[in-house]
Amino acid sequence: MTQIPIQVYGINLLIKLMPEAPADIRVHCPKGSPILYGQVVTKGDGFDEGANAFREMPGVSTIVAFEEGAEEVEGHYFRIAGEEYRVIRLDSVILSFPLE
Repeated sequence: MTQIPIQVYGINLLIKLMPEAPADIRVHCPKGSPILYGQVVTKGDGFDEGANAFREMPGVSTIVAFEEGAEEVEGHYFRIAGEEYRVIRLDSVILSFPLE
């Protein structure tokens, strides 16, 4: 994975979107909302200001799944060299699993 010089803070994750779901895991939403997958590029320090506590964060290179509503895009997004990246909150992550 290419290292990009971007830092995120708190309970935010910077993920690189995957064009399709990993072959071995598929998450389905009972309401039919699309599930997107991304690889964690960098993460915040895990400090949750609202709870005044540190939260466990998925590691770098971990694959995360998150739901995206039909009305709006989840998180902030940008592109670098044709790849889409998102900054999402930890609360958006449905599950995470290591890339093997």
